[in-house]
Amino acid sequence: MSSTIIESMKEVYEYRRLLYSMVVRNLKGEYKSSYLGFAWHFITPAIMVILFYVVFTALRGGVIENYWVYLCIGMFPFTFFQTNLGGGSNCVVSNAGTIKKMYFPREIIVLSRIISTFITFLLAYVAVIALMLLSGITIGLGAVIFLPAVMVLSIIFATGYVLLLSSITVFVRDVHHFLEAISRIFLWTTPIFYLASEVSGILETIIWSNPLTYFIESYHDILYLGVAPSMFQLGVCLILAVVTLVAGAVVFNRLKGKFAEVL
Repeated sequence: MSSTIIESMKEVYEYRRLLYSMVVRNLKGEYKSSYLGFAWHFITPAIMVILFYVVFTALRGGVIENYWVYLCIGMFPFTFFQTNLGGGSNCVVSNAGTIKKMYFPREIIVLSRIISTFITFLLAYVAVIALMLLSGITIGLGAVIFLPAVMVLSIIFATGYVLLLSSITVFVRDVHHFLEAISRIFLWTTPIFYLASEVSGILETIIWSNPLTYFIESYHDILYLGVAPSMFQLGVCLILAVVTLVAGAVVFNRLKGKFAEVL
């Protein structure tokens, strides 16, 4: 299995120019007919941040200090995961025409999706950190060193489940629609606009059964609380990333040979 993965990586490298062009296409293509274009990648999650800020500040009376920071730190990585869960699951199907016309490593479709959504996420985070500094909010430098590690684990985790789900969706189209439905559940069971420490009982069990919680809480720890994530938390993120990537790579590799025929 490891040799197959290595061969796939070598082949992807040989087609790196195609990967680059597909990343550029993904960044520009979704909103190419709109006036604001690429800005919509930031506007949509920003609207969600504003909505949650207004509603929950009114309901809670501003219990969470610097609530806008807490929201932004959680919302942008969540958007990265969510868009790859919904749109990512359909990325192979949506490229059916290209797959039928020419040969290229099918993994490039998934990687181009992950890279383009991560670039958007990264740019949004740079803006958030800049706003934090301009607002006089202290960022713990000792904790920030863990940020690249959490981001890499986020990329690996997302790549794994997009490989897995996009390959299955080719054969079972209902998977895409199902994932779009449950992505709304993830929104409410991930501690984005409330503190994970505030919940208890069955809701606490549900929240910590959600794999996204461990990643989002790691981002909150690093940038909002200014502390390093616990070793347990990072360990769970590592296990989720590795297991999901291996499972996704195995399933994708077994099914990709039939993509052109089924599509």
